[in-house]
Amino acid sequence: MFKRPGPEENEQDRLWLRQLKAVIETQVARRPFLFQMRAVARQLRYEREHWSVLVPFLLVVFLVVYRRERARVLEVARRLAE
Repeated sequence: MFKRPGPEENEQDRLWLRQLKAVIETQVARRPFLFQMRAVARQLRYEREHWSVLVPFLLVVFLVVYRRERARVLEVARRLAE
């Protein structure tokens, strides 16, 4: 009823997946933002047991930094408007 894939088909699937992974790795390496995001994602995976503390802490840090930088941008825009 169901046919098992032959060894050639399985090898072709693996080859296709390896090529896809190589293309993705190349694209990630070409873009620093993606490279950093991948590194952060890996670090978060390693810290999974501490997520209950780490994620709220990161959110608070993000909000503080965002508000400070946003205030700086608005201040520069106000000075340029004058």
